Order: sequence, then structure tokens, then C-alpha cells
Amino acid sequence: MKLELGEPPEDSENILEAFRDALLISGASDSTIKLYVTAVKEFLEFIKKDPRKVTSEDVNKWVASLMRKELKFKKRVDENEARRARSITIRYYVIAVRRFLKWIGVNVKPIVPKVRNKEPKILKEEDVEALLKVVKGIENKLIVSLFLDTGLRAKELLSIKLGDIDLERNSIHITNAKNDEERVVFFTDRTKKLLINYISRQGIKDPEQPLFNLTYQALYRRIKRLGKKLGLDLRPHLLRHTFATLAIKKGLPVPAVQRILGHRDIKTTQIYTHLVSEDLEKLYKKTFEESSSGSAKKSPL
Repeated sequence: MKLELGEPPEDSENILEAFRDALLISGASDSTIKLYVTAVKEFLEFIKKDPRKVTSEDVNKWVASLMRKELKFKKRVDENEARRARSITIRYYVIAVRRFLKWIGVNVKPIVPKVRNKEPKILKEEDVEALLKVVKGIENKLIVSLFLDTGLRAKELLSIKLGDIDLERNSIHITNAKNDEERVVFFTDRTKKLLINYISRQGIKDPEQPLFNLTYQALYRRIKRLGKKLGLDLRPHLLRHTFATLAIKKGLPVPAVQRILGHRDIKTTQIYTHLVSEDLEKLYKKTFEESSSGSAKKSPL
């Protein structure tokens, strides 16, 4: 969503609060406002001068300081997901400051660092089957089944309310999406049975009542524990990646998968087609090499 901000104040006193108000009036989401204000606050603390007197050199030094922090961060953190999250945060910080400088009329455009799209890890189909067998407890079964059926983000799954679920259509209306864009996802009859059982056991009747009473941290730990039982490094987002890849492999068109996942850019979804292509390549080589090998044995030559 393009933010249309009003006119900035003439002086720079309380400029951060004025920026916050402008974002709020523009209709920006709470998460966007928080991110932009945090980024600009850190920027102002770094430059220690009137933002209207900022130069390209000031901005470049600030971006360089963010990158140096990232290098230290990479040395401390092992998980690829955490490192990538840090790179994405830097990117959005720079975008936020660019928007702020444009708003106050400063013609300085910091270069936005690119984040390399790494191929996501996924579960093999046999791992998916093993996971569904090893899961115990109605809530855990429902959580895993929902992830694998819908490709939801963890935040979206935890935001599901009873009123969002349509058991007639086997669908869920997602309102708390990453890009503030509502969408509908679908689930199988396997998940439907689990939902009916779970809702009945929990006594959930209020349409506004959340389906799960869990924090993100609690959900993350629970998924990690399930993975350990199978010797897998399991995370909520890995289940999302798995859904996307299996959906494409089973013939769901890429634009449809894009809509289900809530991707703004189809290029993000197309990462999964490469994984499927690799799968097809292996199958092709296995099939034709075995065929060629068999023919060679029978050949008199």
C-alpha cells in the first residue's frame, strides 16, 4: 500500500511525533507505523542533527553502521532464518528513512540493500507422513494439519477466530495478514474433522474467540519439539514452504498458490517452482538413465 502522507511541520521539533501522526492518518498498519518510527528514531539518534540538514554522507554512514551491526550479528547467530530476518530489517529501516526524508523535503535517497532470496528448505513427502503420525494431542494435530493444508504464516494461524472459519466451504477468512490484505484459504476434510472435534472440546462458541490461546514463542517451541522426535529442524515457516512446494507439485497453478500464500510479488512464489523443477530433473534422469542402462545390457553392441 502506497502511503500518502500530509504536509510536514515547518520546524523539526517533535518531528518524529509528527511523522507518527502522518503515518496513522495515512492508514498505515500498526506494524508499519512501529517499524517506520523505530527506524527513524534510530536514524535521528545516529545523525544528531536537524534532519533537514542531512547529507548523503550522513545517510551512507548510518547505512554502513547498520551493515556493520549485521556482520557482528551473523557471527553470533547460527540460524539462517535469524540472519535473513536481520537483513530484511535493515532493508525496511532504509526504506522507512527514505520515506521520512522525502516527506520532509530532503533530496537524499539512501540505497536500499538487497536481500538475496534463498531457496527455502522443505519437508519430503515421507517426512510429512511421518510427522502426521507422530503428532499427539488434538491441538497439536490441528496446528500441524492447518499449516500443511493452508500454508499460513504463524501469526496468521494464531489470529484465527471462530467466526473466520466456514465449515461448509472448508475455508478460513484471513484478516490479520502480513500485507494487510485479506484473503481466503482452504483446508481438507482431515482438517475439518479435527476442527469440529477441537472446537467442541474447547467449548468455543463466541465468533470473536481465538482458536488458539498461544503466543508465537510457545507455538515455535512446540513445532521444534515435534521436529526433534523425527530428527528434523522443524519450524512453522518450513511447514509453509512445504505446503507451497507440494501444492505446485500436485498441479496447483503458481498464481493460485500466490493468492493462497498472500504473496504480493509472484516472483516470491516462483522460488518454489525451481524446487519442483529440481525434483522433475531427478525423476527424469532416474527414469531415462535406468532405461538407457537396461537397453545397454540387452544391446549386442
